[in-house]
Amino acid sequence: MGIAVKQTKTFTRTENQTFTQKNDTSEIRLRRQKRRKTSPFIFKPQFYVGENFAVKLGDVVRFRRNISSIYTGGIVVTEMDQLRTIKSMKLSEGSIRMARTPNAGGSSQKSEVLSYEMLQKCYNAKLDKTEMEIQYFPYGGSITDYTCRMFGFKIGVSVTRAMKYRGNFTLEDAEYLLNKKLNGVENSTRNTLEKWHKQILHIWASSSIAAKAIVSSYFLLPKNIKSNTVVLLTIAKNNKDIFDR
Repeated sequence: MGIAVKQTKTFTRTENQTFTQKNDTSEIRLRRQKRRKTSPFIFKPQFYVGENFAVKLGDVVRFRRNISSIYTGGIVVTEMDQLRTIKSMKLSEGSIRMARTPNAGGSSQKSEVLSYEMLQKCYNAKLDKTEMEIQYFPYGGSITDYTCRMFGFKIGVSVTRAMKYRGNFTLEDAEYLLNKKLNGVENSTRNTLEKWHKQILHIWASSSIAAKAIVSSYFLLPKNIKSNTVVLLTIAKNNKDIFDR
């Protein structure tokens, strides 16, 4: 009859240090992965470089995933270095059509044209309807700037600017802008006669300070305000066109 012998292992000081270091490394790795999932500023960016502008695209995979999902929204940060004025750009057919079509008024047409041109060049978007071609019932509420087809879906796009003529763009400014524009997106989605998949709120930020304020404020908003809208935040460098009064 045999006797079972239970073996135990005693760790040396060196082995204990190695074991502790491995655990510490694993915890650091998990924290980094968690930060990557939550922070739109941490990514391995892809780039688009053309004759009109260069764009650091941010997390393209996350952007496409957020567009595809009907249930979730999110925020993605991009950065544009404008190489020409809008007037001297060689624009796509959709951008030319948008520039020649009257909009609902105001000084926002340049920012809308550049928004579509960026989506067209960087994500192969195709213009569907301009601002005044989109139908609503009842009419009179918030409206969407244009619709396009992108990643196989019909998408509504609303464009705005995060800017301040005097002083820095603050967290309070960002909170006000996001609440106003995201509620407007929900309103136009509710009243439109178009059948779009979801909407993008494209925000042009005049500086990195403004962009950080938008991101910080976005994560403080309640889920019902953010809904399934995708916020595309673009830091615009060398761009006086869209921030003119």
